[in-house]
Amino acid sequence: MDVRSHRFISHFPAAQGALLAKEVRHVRFPHQAVIFQEDSPSNCIYLVLSGRVALTKLAPGGASQVIAYKGPDDYFGELGVLDGSARSTAAVADGPVQLGRIAQKPFLRLLSQTSWHTVLRLFSHVSENLRATNERYVTEVVRKEKITLIGEMANSMVHDFRGPFSTIKLATELLAKRDRKPETQELCAMILRQVARLGGMVEEVLDFARGETRLRLRVTRLADVFSHLQEINVAPLGRAGLKLQVKPTALELPLDADRVLRVLQNLVNNAREAIGPRPGGRITVAARRLRHQCHITVTDNGPGVPREIRSTLFEPFVSHGKTGGTGLGLAIAKAVIEAHHGAIDFTSTRAGTTFNIHLPLP
Repeated sequence: MDVRSHRFISHFPAAQGALLAKEVRHVRFPHQAVIFQEDSPSNCIYLVLSGRVALTKLAPGGASQVIAYKGPDDYFGELGVLDGSARSTAAVADGPVQLGRIAQKPFLRLLSQTSWHTVLRLFSHVSENLRATNERYVTEVVRKEKITLIGEMANSMVHDFRGPFSTIKLATELLAKRDRKPETQELCAMILRQVARLGGMVEEVLDFARGETRLRLRVTRLADVFSHLQEINVAPLGRAGLKLQVKPTALELPLDADRVLRVLQNLVNNAREAIGPRPGGRITVAARRLRHQCHITVTDNGPGVPREIRSTLFEPFVSHGKTGGTGLGLAIAKAVIEAHHGAIDFTSTRAGTTFNIHLPLP
């Protein structure tokens, strides 16, 4: 965006806003770059021009906790510049960002020359920002407590499921040994895969609650992952009147195949729920090489992601119009893809939604 139309600049009269805009220095930060640390000197204000910045604070246990996000037309770092205190949070790029940087000295000099009406209006907006950040912090604390409770539940489930899973696995293996018919072997293999999938899903929630994602990487044919995805979904989607198209691919790359399969399954489930009972529903899964990356897409022709949740879609407990579920699916998917050193995003219109997964190729 044009820095002259930024919300922070608009707090000032036109002449002073133009002078302030001339003081802005454009800076870029890559994904996860630290813009400043907590308790560092407050020597500038940042205007967000594109991308998103996470403001984080160290929790008592030493973990870094997000307390707010700042997107285009937002600003941050103004409190320390105004009162001379150190940074109360850290700021980290959540994806590539472009910022406008206003140094402390020229800003305070210009502020001292402005009218008290402008100063009062600026402090009113700063107060609103602080109130919104405080509300967000309280929300994040509650969210963290929910995740902790879910983690405790998942830990209990892992313990309780071991017995039944072992029994199902043993019975299936014995059945496969006694009956060598190809159809029996195929069904037994399917049961074993689904048992492993159930166990993996619970472990995944437990890992997410712990704030870690443990991967078992090996070079994998993406076609095998797609084949399992099609096996799981063709029949249930067909019963729902939906068509699943999985396009062939020859790409191979280091993956935790089970975890990537669950990411894709989550995206397919979300697409199915979004499309609903409308006739002609279609979900397409494809992959292609894009320079040094594998680009996987999951596309549907549903009504699109509601605007009110687009900016927070990958955050925990975000859902819309669902009668069940935890709201953790896309948050876990993002954690899994980022653990692969990849990225996930989406585009959405009223004609449908496409989720894009970018994974590095060897």
